[in-house]
Amino acid sequence: MEILKREHMEQIKNEKLITEVDTMNVSTDDGIKGKAEKKAGKRIGYNYIIIKSLKKSQKNDVVKCLYIKSLTDFGFCVIKEGTYGDTKDKYGRDITDRLIWQQQLHGALHDKVRLPRLLGHFEENGNYYLVIERIKGQPLYKAIREKNGELREGLINGTKAGLTFMNYLVQIVNLVDTLHLNGVVHRDATANNFIITPNGKVAVIDMELSYNLKQKSPAPPFQLGTYGYMSPEQLKTAIPTIKEDVFAVGAVVMQVWTGISPSKITDVPIEDLCKKVHFFVPDEIIADTIVRCLHPEAKQRPSLKEVHDLLTQYTRDLHVKKQRPPSRIVIYSKNQIKETVQSALDTLSSSLLADEEKGWFSEDTHSELNRDKSKINKAWYASFSRGATGVMYLMNQAQNRGFDVKAADPHIQKALSLIETKYINRIEQVSPSLHFGAPGIAATLFHAFRDGLIQPQTHYFDWINLLLHRENKAFGFTHGITGQGIAHLLCQDFLQESALQQRLQEYVSCLLQHQQKDGSWTNMKLKKTNKEKKHLGFATGVAGIVYFLLEYAQHYQDAHVFEAARHGLQWLVKRSAKKGNLILWRTDKNKELMHWWGEGKAGIALAFMKAYSYLNDETFKHYATSTLLNNPPQVIDNNLSQLAGLSGLGEIYLEGHRTFGDAEWMKRADWIAQVIMHLKKEDPQHGPYWLVQHERQPTPDFMTGNSGVVHFLLRYCYPDMVRLPLLP
Repeated sequence: MEILKREHMEQIKNEKLITEVDTMNVSTDDGIKGKAEKKAGKRIGYNYIIIKSLKKSQKNDVVKCLYIKSLTDFGFCVIKEGTYGDTKDKYGRDITDRLIWQQQLHGALHDKVRLPRLLGHFEENGNYYLVIERIKGQPLYKAIREKNGELREGLINGTKAGLTFMNYLVQIVNLVDTLHLNGVVHRDATANNFIITPNGKVAVIDMELSYNLKQKSPAPPFQLGTYGYMSPEQLKTAIPTIKEDVFAVGAVVMQVWTGISPSKITDVPIEDLCKKVHFFVPDEIIADTIVRCLHPEAKQRPSLKEVHDLLTQYTRDLHVKKQRPPSRIVIYSKNQIKETVQSALDTLSSSLLADEEKGWFSEDTHSELNRDKSKINKAWYASFSRGATGVMYLMNQAQNRGFDVKAADPHIQKALSLIETKYINRIEQVSPSLHFGAPGIAATLFHAFRDGLIQPQTHYFDWINLLLHRENKAFGFTHGITGQGIAHLLCQDFLQESALQQRLQEYVSCLLQHQQKDGSWTNMKLKKTNKEKKHLGFATGVAGIVYFLLEYAQHYQDAHVFEAARHGLQWLVKRSAKKGNLILWRTDKNKELMHWWGEGKAGIALAFMKAYSYLNDETFKHYATSTLLNNPPQVIDNNLSQLAGLSGLGEIYLEGHRTFGDAEWMKRADWIAQVIMHLKKEDPQHGPYWLVQHERQPTPDFMTGNSGVVHFLLRYCYPDMVRLPLLP
């Protein structure tokens, strides 16, 4: 490989002499070695002007460029940059070795497989640049996300969208099979590496990990790939075979059917894999095909021709509405879910999710991604949303329902020390945010003292007073005075009534003073402009403010405040749109809001639920239920979080059942509980956990991590005894 690299660089130097690039080139750093600045308008090499950065990573940067070689030879391209000596593997090969290998593959395969054409390559300032065609279109992954709410149903029922994606899958199988016929194993055949072009054709990209079966090169093969798509033998860097790609194809088929990242499903024993796949894919033959593709033993995997034939037959059967055998589905009982809750509470107190000396950790939001793709950079925060307080909140709720949380005791003490260090000792600088600051901590501490999770001490009650009353100029639920008002209501048994009423009146007066004539509030300022924006949702918008005003109006029987809340609801009604008998909501950019709690439809529905519970007005019930019915009954999503995923939606369904008594909402909560149970992963030493969003390693956080998932399961088991998180 090293000899090949030297020969290749000699070829590049000769080409540079011929084109006189050496004498005319405009460098980005005046001859200083290092990565080029990825800024629009900057030039790389002689012929290429940067349009925008497509990817920035330690391994290599990718940019979209405009190339101008002559009056008739110009257009857009993609350039991959690699720095000599960077990200070396244990065999001494760096990123440039991979790019040179990819350049050779593009040259050899350009007329055999639809992949980007090779447009050139050059060296500059210690960097190697590979120039390839920019294929118009979008990655399969993005296409799946855009159809997230309807794709699975479309695949089951044979809608236009479903048939279109079946066609994509057949094309992908043919593409990979053609690579194999030409002696090449792709080894990174992910949903991101297939491009759907505007005419519906599929192209394959990112060949740098590929292996040539005929030449047996590169030797050894380049390591790793993308977790979830990698077979066990690829993880071990065994000599590649076409069966590695069969595994990846099975993962892609699974992702199209579910929208779930394969990393949440594939690395489990075959028996568990079979249960998961058959739950999510209701066609038995397709489910069995996926399981066989993902089999840990390569010899058990089918040929791509067999996969092609089975997918094609499924499409034919959809066209003629032929009855097919259903999958065998495993359903978890309430007792099994309760057992999982207890085990997951123990996992939260294990070294998988808590440091022995520092306690519960989060992912560091201020550092670059860890070079080890299986790990995160850890940080220790104290807040409710992302930090130790949220885990403590869950532990208190679980203990109240009789679960054993003694293993969490040392981490609770570390959380208290963290709160003292980061909040009490610098109280004048702390955030007044309910979810990311002092009030959420105060409310959690009070309930933990009241319920016996923490032994109360005099100075802890001083903490609560200090944390509750912080100056705040924002209005919304998550960050503003609305959230502070909620925190005071949660602590009403601790505060003197006069102090409670005075503070709540301050918040309410401020909100009423700033309510617009149309019933809305403007609060969030855009970073790049001074324009104020009106938000619909619960976390930062009108729905959350209305919810708090309704709580206040109910608590003090204040008709004037209720009318202000009603005015806010009327503004929300005007922003809604009808879809048959259903209600939907759109952003300022006319995009339909997603299903979720934070800034989605579910949070808006929650405000209308609260209004109905206060006045028993059928109009409010109509807007709440018609909004939630707009969600697929069997919703599936890759995000399991409270903030923007299935756990939060499940909490709203449970609240819908409590408010309206309608079995439909419990049925939908049942489904979400089963989805979450089937996406449970098992650490052989520490127990069950979930990859909640896109994290590489699980975190214990409440709104974006494992604590929020466990809270939903806890509330699902005790819907009449556990309430919505951090709400009165």
